[in-house]
Parts: sequence; structure tokens; C-alpha cells
Amino acid sequence: MQRLNGTRPLARYEIASGSTIVSGNLVALDNSGKAIPAADTADLIVIGAADRIENGSVEIMDGVFSFANDTTHPLTRSDRGKVAFVKDAGTVTASSSNSVPAGIVVDVYEGEVYLDVTPAAIKAAVATDTDTTYGAATASAAGLVKQAAAVADCTPVSEATSVETQLNALLAALRTAGILAPNAAE
Repeated sequence: MQRLNGTRPLARYEIASGSTIVSGNLVALDNSGKAIPAADTADLIVIGAADRIENGSVEIMDGVFSFANDTTHPLTRSDRGKVAFVKDAGTVTASSSNSVPAGIVVDVYEGEVYLDVTPAAIKAAVATDTDTTYGAATASAAGLVKQAAAVADCTPVSEATSVETQLNALLAALRTAGILAPNAAE
């Protein structure tokens, strides 16, 4: 790991029990706000690179660092300015199972990926995740768009079919397509 620039230290975090963090590797926070090694695990957010580790805590640095490039889904120089994802705490990749953003690619050179892991770059990496294909909705979540089967338009309202009946039919079709989460009563 080479460090090109950044803030030192950015912050200090308590290390989660049972976790081993290595200086220079990517660090994320678990759901209790404690530092853990970054991994391709759903819902993790990278906070920077580990610096000094002592007394059960780790200082986090931000800036531009080099990390190992994944050999299965490697990043290339054409990925500069794009999001790199976490493979493990010391390796970044062009794609992964859980798409945990590690930062923004600055350059790729001699097998190393130079990555911007400043808070703004990590926030931008999270915001630029453009995968809009999601599994069936199981709960409401703002901003998620699911590609699904087409839902037919409502037919003109007649005395035999109320607007409420047509609306309920439309909602049922959206639930069946996985676009809306099931009713609590279902």
C-alpha cells in the first residue's frame, strides 16, 4: 500500500471484538459503529484506510492509496473515475457479489489500483452505484427501481367496475411483479 495524499489521522474507531485490522487496508464500520476489515458483505460502508492500531482502536486515514487489483474482475486504466468495489480489505475489484464501494479509481498501474478513499469520494462511489435491477421488493425503500414485467393500463371505469377495484387490481399486479412489497395482511 502506497499513500499519495490525505488527512492523517482522519478519525479513531474502536475495533469490533474478534476483528483483525491490518495497517494500510480498507476499513468499514459494522452495524454497531465499530471498525472491521472491509469485505464484500452487504450493507458495509468503507470509511478509509487503517493507520495506527493500538489499544483496541484504529486511526483511519483518507486520501489516495494503492491496493491490489483483483485477478478475476480486474480494474483497468479505462476505469479511471469509476467506482471500485471491495473484494477484501486489501484488494479491490471491478465487480463483486455485494457491490460494496471502496472508492473512486484514480489510476491502475503495474497491478496496483490507486483509489481515492476520501469521505467525499466514498460518498460519491455509493451515490454512483447505477445498478437499478433489484430482486422482488420485500419492504419499502425509497429510490429503488425494479425492472419487471409490464403492468397493463386500467380500463375505462364503468358502473360495474369502480376506480377502487381497478386501483386494487393495479396494486396487486405491482406486488406480483415484485415492484411493491406485499401487504402486511398478505
